[in-house]
Parts: sequence; structure tokens; C-alpha cells
Amino acid sequence: MPSALPRRDGTLSPVGSPRYDELFRGGVFAAVIGVGFDEDGANREPYADVEPGLLARGFVRDDASALALLAGSGRPLPRHPVPHFVRTAGEVKAVVTLARAGDGAEGTLAASAFLDGMNRCDLAAYAGHGRYGTGPDFVYNFTADLVDAKGAVTASFRAYKDLEEHLTELGAAKGVSARKVYEDLTAKRRIAIRRINGGNLVINLRNYHSGELGARFMIDQLATDPSIRRMSQQRFDKRYRVWAFHGCRTHDYLLNLRTMNPQANAGGLDLLATRRVCYWTDLVPSSLALVDGLLARKTFAAILADLAAVNHHPELEGADAPSHVADLSPRR
Repeated sequence: MPSALPRRDGTLSPVGSPRYDELFRGGVFAAVIGVGFDEDGANREPYADVEPGLLARGFVRDDASALALLAGSGRPLPRHPVPHFVRTAGEVKAVVTLARAGDGAEGTLAASAFLDGMNRCDLAAYAGHGRYGTGPDFVYNFTADLVDAKGAVTASFRAYKDLEEHLTELGAAKGVSARKVYEDLTAKRRIAIRRINGGNLVINLRNYHSGELGARFMIDQLATDPSIRRMSQQRFDKRYRVWAFHGCRTHDYLLNLRTMNPQANAGGLDLLATRRVCYWTDLVPSSLALVDGLLARKTFAAILADLAAVNHHPELEGADAPSHVADLSPRR
């Protein structure tokens, strides 16, 4: 029996607090909130809700003031044309940048803006699909055709689950698994999966979900694309930051985030991720709750409690424990 894949699960009971003196240097806090893509449009409401959520917290859209605050605190300026919101009330002035996939047409730009924010911001919070543990995703990236021996298309699919259901039906007719059908079609070049991966930020290509054929589709097409943006190949400045990933089972990211890019961890990197399935309607509220918690200088335990309250759904598997885990960098 093969050994289990390595992974880091994080802790449900973190000790201590973020390094607020470093997060708030110069009296400014910079954050980027990314809202990913969903094929069925589940991201549309979160896309629309994030701005009202910021306005309700006293933020206003002001790109010029945002750039001035960032420059005045010695932080790098954003490199992509996305909206910025500022709040100047209180001891710490805050700048929040939005990187949103919308209908996917601007997904590559959104992914670029979020990646930029992961480096330059104190907090980067992603709200979207975990994509079977591969990483954040801001663009529609899947179409598949089945073709006959002459290359004529016999069926087309625009969602992983639809292809999986069809392969399951084909397998049932032959007395084999959907996975076997997929492998046979691939070997015979009778399945053509088209990839548009400009909106993917690839953290991990380990398959932690071997029981889900969609994971195989996703990882196969990412692994064979030489143009994907691997997080292991990105450059990050040496300084403290917090990254949070709100999406189904994003704790799949933790091992690679700790090992793939030493420079990202060199200045201290605190990670928050989910340990179970989450609902799209809770993902942006989770990001906003995290902004609230950091600006209120809460402990990590209190922040996890706030996130658990946002994601409280007793009907979900594993709902008897917090929705998120923390994987914290060593303290000096």
C-alpha cells in the first residue's frame, strides 16, 4: 500500500498574535482581497458584496490616496490597474486592494494583481475555489472534447463535474471505473482538454484527492502546461506577512507554501487556511472578518474563532471544529 502523501495540517489552537508592529509599520496596513472564479457563477454575489462590505467598515474608493499612503509608508506600489479602498480613521490607516475574477474575462489580470499583492501587502486573503489543492484560480480554464478515431468531436464539456459524470456513465456500461475510461481515452488521444491557465497561481501539484476524478483532470492539465505560474518560481521580498486562503480544504497548500519558496518564509510568514468544505457565500465575509480582526489586534485564536463563526454550518462534515487552521512562522 503506498505511503500517505506528506502534508501539513496546521493547528486549531494557535498561540500568540500576528506581529502587529511589523504589519502596521509606518502606521499603515496594506491588504489585498482576491475573489476567484466559479464556472456556475457562484462568485458573482461575493464579487458584488465585497465593496459594500468595505464601505460598511468606513472604507472609501480612493486610488490616489491609497497610492500616497503606500508610498509614504515605504511600501511598494501596485503594478496593476485594480481598485483600492482606504480608511484613515483610527490609529492605523488601511489600504485594501481588490483583485476579482468576475466572469473570468479579466481573470489573468486579477491573478496578477493578487500575486503582486501577496508580495507587497501585509495581508493577502484569497476567497475562491481551492481547485483540489492546486492553488488560487481566477479564470475559467476548462473545456474538454471527446473525439472519435477520425478526430470528429462526439461530445463537449465545460465543467469538470460534467465530464466526470459522462465518464462514469461510459464506465458503468463497460463495467469499469470512470478513471479507467479517462486513462484509456487519454492513451488513445480521444480526449482533448483545453487549458487557459493565466488565472491560476499554482502552489501544489500533489493529488490529495485521488478519489475525485476532477482532481486528476486539474492536476494533469496544469502539470503539462509549461506556462503556468508556479508559486515556487516567484520572487518575494524578505519581510513579515500574513496569507489566508478561504476555500474548500486550502490546508492542502500548507506544505508547499512552507517548502517551495524559502524567500517567502525568510521574513516570517503566517498562514491561515480552511480544513473542510466551505460555502461561497462565506468566503468574502471571511476575508473581511480577517481584516477586522487584524485591525483590532486580535490573537490568532480569536481570529480563528471569528472565522469559525462566519463559516458555522452544522450540516457540514467536520463542522464540530473550527473551519480554519493556522500554520505560524517561528517567533523570535
